Amino acid sequence: MKNTMTHLPSTLASVILATSLLTACNLEEKPASTEQVKAITQAKSEVEVLPAVDQVLIQVNKCNASIVIRSQALTPELIAQACEMLMAQEKKFHHLFGTQGKPVADDNNTTMRANVYHNRDEFVKYATAHFTMPTNNGGMYLEGYPDKPGNQAEFVAYEKNGQIWNLRHEYVHYLDGRFNKYGDYCNGLHDDHAGPEFCPTPHLAYPHIVWWAEGVAEYVAHGDNNPKAVELAGSKAFQLSELFNTSSNENTGGDRVYRWGYLAVRFMMENHSSEIEQMLGLVRTGDWQGYQELVKSWGTGFDGEFHQWLDSIR
Repeated sequence: MKNTMTHLPSTLASVILATSLLTACNLEEKPASTEQVKAITQAKSEVEVLPAVDQVLIQVNKCNASIVIRSQALTPELIAQACEMLMAQEKKFHHLFGTQGKPVADDNNTTMRANVYHNRDEFVKYATAHFTMPTNNGGMYLEGYPDKPGNQAEFVAYEKNGQIWNLRHEYVHYLDGRFNKYGDYCNGLHDDHAGPEFCPTPHLAYPHIVWWAEGVAEYVAHGDNNPKAVELAGSKAFQLSELFNTSSNENTGGDRVYRWGYLAVRFMMENHSSEIEQMLGLVRTGDWQGYQELVKSWGTGFDGEFHQWLDSIR
């Protein structure tokens, strides 16, 4: 992989390179632009020296061999609930996709560590210094370089409304990245230049795989119980063929990425599982050209059926 940090200040570049790439999920705010992220990250890292992450997230709990929760102030009850939910979701994921627990080749992300600050203020205060990431979001999954031995996949978020915010959604990114998609974040099909990964050569040609990445995270997290997405279904605002071309930069955040992504994935899983299996066979080996050719071959063929299905789920 090319060095993605050549245009950053050397100190910041070394920190980013040593930590990880990420998949950012922003269900509340519009993410900053690349230049804004650089400025935010650099400015925060230079303002003050803060306590190290292990001095702030002092509670470490191991759910099982693949899930660790490191937290600032989670109660034992919340930790137990989170562990139970994550282990059930892991089992559900493997059942849905028939992975038999076998990761894609060259993936060393044997564990995901959830890093949970006590509230949003603490998240904003510490997360940039601890993980070299922006905090204008509801939490981030940092995949890192899974091909490197010893790489640690991280989820960074905070407590909100008596739960770990966005945990269900973000954990699916870990599972999808380890068992369904070959390579790291920059290896996938998207047009995202934003930090802290600053992918050097984003893929500009459509179709991307954003519809799947965010849609499957919502689908596995919510199953058939996603009323906000179902409410949108009646508008029939998009053809399915349009959703296959959802991008990171052009369609940043919001309904098209998350709720319409959910609807697209749910439709395909319920009605065209064989096509999904064929698609996953390609992306599990990193055959992105094959993926694009396959999705292009679907064309507009599912559009009419998709709109009929949208009526049926309301």
